Amino acid sequence: MGRSLTDETVLYGPHPLRIASIGECMVELAPQGEAQYCQSFAGDSYNTAYYLQRLLAGRARVGYVTALGDDRLSTAMCQHLADAGLDTSWVRRLSGRRPGLYMIENDGEGERVFHYWRDSSAARALLDGPEADEMLQRLAGFDAVYLSGISLAILPESARARLVACLHKRTGLLAFDPNFRPALWASPAQASEAMRALVGCGATVLTTLDDETLLHGYDQPEQVIEHWQQRGAVEVVVKQGAEGCIVACGGERLHIPAEAGIRPIDTTGAGDSFNAGYLAARLSGLAALDSARLAHRLAGTVIQYRGAIVPQTIALPDMTPGQ
Repeated sequence: MGRSLTDETVLYGPHPLRIASIGECMVELAPQGEAQYCQSFAGDSYNTAYYLQRLLAGRARVGYVTALGDDRLSTAMCQHLADAGLDTSWVRRLSGRRPGLYMIENDGEGERVFHYWRDSSAARALLDGPEADEMLQRLAGFDAVYLSGISLAILPESARARLVACLHKRTGLLAFDPNFRPALWASPAQASEAMRALVGCGATVLTTLDDETLLHGYDQPEQVIEHWQQRGAVEVVVKQGAEGCIVACGGERLHIPAEAGIRPIDTTGAGDSFNAGYLAARLSGLAALDSARLAHRLAGTVIQYRGAIVPQTIALPDMTPGQ
């Protein structure tokens, strides 16, 4: 079973922590003027892995667990992950497969519309074949594992069950963002059941009120907290955008406001970066309150730039205890 971030899973021990982020990185086509698009790589679990690696560089090694094909785009993406400092030894390369792709359009009112081509992406076959059994066994060696509802949704039901069974056997930290995308599930009930099985491992849940409204019909943070705690969550964070977040840690309920005076340019990656900031801070020994403040600070930085990934030249918050 998983354990709380309040346990002794912190970075200031004799060895750096090993962190795994499981999911799918996709080819992104973003508009760059009239009928022109810029190609890059993005995905929720990748975004979180990227910021975890930047925040904890030298104190943790972050592996990205996914599957790619043997085509040129897959090779370029694998190099992109490596250039971001991630451990790519966990990337399975599957013959004849390709990565998923999505295209972004602007609706003229500042909102973005996404179109996906991911039905046959390599990441869906992450747990196919005998090699996957060995990979699942090796996951037990990680101190912390992060994944999202998208990570679960892209896997066939049998593969999800194998992954959850593996995570049930671990004793390290498990962190999960439901990140509910209705198009990836047969129904909200199917998604909720799959997530319940995972959270029952003893997960730290980092969710949003918007997702929980779609998934469970909840409109109050306390409903969300009670739901996940009853299903085994050891810590629950409910993100509410500009209204800040609610953290349920032990018997405490903490409301932490978002950064004031922020003028967002692009909210892509806000939740993913918040997750990375919160987990990095908690793993660095900070209390829940300070961790949420630093997570808001990171998300507030990210939304002032276009895209989910800010340039390497942009300073990120210091996660050192006492800062």
